[in-house]
Amino acid sequence: MKDLRLNLLLLLVLILLSVGVVLFRPVNLGLDLRGGISMVVQPDINYSLEQEYDRYAKDIETKLRQEGIKLLEVMPSKEGIKVELVEEEDYEKLTKLLERDFPRFTPLRREKGEVLLRLKETEVDQLRSGVLSQTMEVLRKRIDELGIVQPVITRIGTDRILVELPGVLDLQRAKSIVGRTALLELKLVVESGPKEVLQEKLGRDYELLSDQRGEEWFLLEKVPVITGADLKTAYTTTDEFGMPAVGFELTDRGSRLFAQSTEQNVGRRLAIVLDKKVVSAPVIRSRISDRGQISGNFTPEEAKELAIVLRAGALPTRVDFLQETVVGPSLGRDAIEQGMKAGIAGFALLVFLLLLRYKTAGLSATFCILLNALMLWAGLALLGGTLTLPGIAGIILNMGIAVDSNVLIFERVREELQLGNSLRKAIELGYRRTLSAVWDTHITLLVAALILFQFGSGPVKGFATTLTVGTIASFVSNVYFAKVLLELLSKLRLFRVLHKETFR
Repeated sequence: MKDLRLNLLLLLVLILLSVGVVLFRPVNLGLDLRGGISMVVQPDINYSLEQEYDRYAKDIETKLRQEGIKLLEVMPSKEGIKVELVEEEDYEKLTKLLERDFPRFTPLRREKGEVLLRLKETEVDQLRSGVLSQTMEVLRKRIDELGIVQPVITRIGTDRILVELPGVLDLQRAKSIVGRTALLELKLVVESGPKEVLQEKLGRDYELLSDQRGEEWFLLEKVPVITGADLKTAYTTTDEFGMPAVGFELTDRGSRLFAQSTEQNVGRRLAIVLDKKVVSAPVIRSRISDRGQISGNFTPEEAKELAIVLRAGALPTRVDFLQETVVGPSLGRDAIEQGMKAGIAGFALLVFLLLLRYKTAGLSATFCILLNALMLWAGLALLGGTLTLPGIAGIILNMGIAVDSNVLIFERVREELQLGNSLRKAIELGYRRTLSAVWDTHITLLVAALILFQFGSGPVKGFATTLTVGTIASFVSNVYFAKVLLELLSKLRLFRVLHKETFR
């Protein structure tokens, strides 16, 4: 009796905790139940490689010249860094210098005097992984800034990202937030004018960019004064004409660089470059230290979105949209209503069959199934899981497994009773002799669910999540506590599993 009371107390505590979790932590609903936008994006790794080669080209050239290696040209490209040697015998010096100072690169000998420096495969893999992780982090910050509840941002395979935005139905706005690189650079203007004239003056330390409409062209210094990495925050404001604009504040490092550059270049124009387009190019009137403003005929919504992406930071590379899906809310509403009707009808039929077949023992099975459902729902809420249509299928499958466990146990108890064992001994033997089969069933399902969760995505993960939580809940409720309830019924002399006999 003492053990029985402790188990009943444990059961009561478990029920109260589960009810508390269900009441205060609602379960997340997936896109197929709530509606929203689903996108699969892929970061452009080739663009990242090109940026990496461009970043290292100048350093490699400087080092080679310091070592006395004669060069014709050092030119970064998508394939790597092309180095043209004046003397063929300098190739050995080049390889030794790379091993010592630039171990990430490997040389590939091509035509006479020409060497292509490329990142090693291991370095490319690390770059790809880093770009993917950084892209996911930036997207998460941007979406959090939008105030979207329960978004899903997860990796698919090795180079793709799934983004799900529940409750969002404006696809173009979502793409502008997710796909915008938002690379902010402030660069000094060398000259502005017609593109043809400026192209003749284009040198290695300069770049030629247009304004957002492509009407005006600017020859800019290639090295920026500051970048978006130097921003502390960004916010919406208005310019001197009352038009929407974006104000920004700089970090301590950014403030020092900005103050020094503006002080030395009073009277020159400073271009505000966003994603390789010149938004504006005001004249520096005086020293500026810790703040500035971006204006460019923005609408209020555009200014708000720009402030959001600047606060979240720039994407490390461009992203390509591989798949876009918009799910309306009516589909999910219908699915929930139909699922509830089917669930109620199925549960009522299940209770009827259990009571018809197993009498009062069917009452304990019914209670255990309800406990299983309560624990499953509380587990999903506690883990922050997302319920999807396949997830509902996982719940229904889990209920079937729970009933199957009870059927095995009840049938074995009936057999033990028919062999002449006492009620207490029949319950004990029934559980002991079916436990291995029930245990194997639950372990097999749990392993399968974990594999689906690890290698699946989207709806498959939703199914795997409910199946995993449900399998654990099923074992606790329909195996452990089912025995407690049967023992309680036997103590109260209410246990009945056969049609004509009641056992003491």
